[in-house]
Amino acid sequence: MAEADPMELLYQLVGYPDETEWIEFKESNNDRERIGKDISALANSAAYHGREAAYKLWGVADDTHALVGTKFSPLAHKAKGNQDLQIWLKRMLSPNANYDFHTIEHDGLHFVVAIIRPAVGQPVYFEKRAYIRVGSSTTELVPGSSREAELWRRLQRSDFEERLALSDLEMDDLSDLLDAEAFFDLMGARFPMSYQAAVPFLAEQDIVRKQDNGRFSITNLGALLISRRLRDFPGLRKRVLRVVRFQGKGSIDIVDDQEFNEGYALALPKAEAHIMSSISARDEQVGAFRRVVYEYPRSAVRELLANAVIHQDLTITNSGPLVAIYQNRIEFSNPGASLIPLNKVLNAFPKTRNNRLVGLLRQMDLCEEGGTGWDRVVAACEEAHMMAPCIESSEETGTKVTLYSGSGYERMTRRERMDAAYWHACLMYAQSEAANNSSLRERFGLPSDKKNMVAISRLLRECCDAGLIKEEDGEAGARYRRYVPAWA
Repeated sequence: MAEADPMELLYQLVGYPDETEWIEFKESNNDRERIGKDISALANSAAYHGREAAYKLWGVADDTHALVGTKFSPLAHKAKGNQDLQIWLKRMLSPNANYDFHTIEHDGLHFVVAIIRPAVGQPVYFEKRAYIRVGSSTTELVPGSSREAELWRRLQRSDFEERLALSDLEMDDLSDLLDAEAFFDLMGARFPMSYQAAVPFLAEQDIVRKQDNGRFSITNLGALLISRRLRDFPGLRKRVLRVVRFQGKGSIDIVDDQEFNEGYALALPKAEAHIMSSISARDEQVGAFRRVVYEYPRSAVRELLANAVIHQDLTITNSGPLVAIYQNRIEFSNPGASLIPLNKVLNAFPKTRNNRLVGLLRQMDLCEEGGTGWDRVVAACEEAHMMAPCIESSEETGTKVTLYSGSGYERMTRRERMDAAYWHACLMYAQSEAANNSSLRERFGLPSDKKNMVAISRLLRECCDAGLIKEEDGEAGARYRRYVPAWA
């Protein structure tokens, strides 16, 4: 509720023609059982109807909505056994109940409003029973009923992106916190004549929401996407994209530590430019033209940078996306385990925890959600004859993808060659092709001589023996053998 003008919300709510599933008016009802049931019902109804909050008001006539005042005081009222009402309610309601009482003094009258947040995770229970509003009545949420099943479905569907990052904001606050001009530019649209005219378009994308008191809220989606300063949002401070460059091959001496505090739509291009300026590059003559060849392919850096952002588990509060640059490698890390088995991430059916964020970043051409990101990374490494990227993932440590610098078959270990051969077979399979001795020699940049043909044949056998790949046709002669991933 807006502290600056507490009557604003009250007038907004009494303007409704009738009580609703998320608003209840009472004059002076102080029955503790009824209050507990109403909090449960209003919290569950707010979740059911997608409301940002539900309200119970004392001091308003429920038939005429006249402002009559009340004698009820949540601080002074006692429950059974002379126990404070709020302590008693906390004991009787389930732990996910989230509500606040506010008092308002106006024209000599006393009012109380309970602002009740929607249920999260599961229904809110009072004395181990759940309630819900049906019209203007509070009723028990019958276990096994279609209404209970639908409430559970909606609770499970809600996600981090839909929650509020900041509330009770004025129009000037929105302008200071969100870069709406950049949003329109990235979406390929013309910015309206004023920031106020832009707000309805932001609301359509659920970046901002208008509250019942006439003020505004910014969703986590909006803050993560186009905030001017992500650290202005207390719940998102760990989500800042960070790029750290170290001296040598270890994590001891930090040469440069850069945080990109903007929302990801603004931070990703800046972070990519910073990474590319931090790695080695050389000029290369291509025909009549010269081009800059970077130590790591830009396309691979771009994909892995975007992946670290869009695939992170936003509910993990102790870490965020991180890029670590070493002398011999770059590591892209994010909290949260991979949703896809690691051996099948190439050309996998797309999965992400953050569908709405991904959808908008895709429209801005800052990422893709077609399941081809890993394909592009592997293909870029193959074109440069580099080592294959390495991916590690667990619930405890999150996900880390490493790009290694340098190239050359001779400098790779046996394990590194086998990994490269496996991902090559996966990439060929994704293109409806199969790997063979010739394609793998080309992948490593090896000349077509007898020595290399024998070496690659031995590598293919080792990969088959290790269960990484298999022969596409076991009856084919040695010269015509083709290979696919073992899971194909």
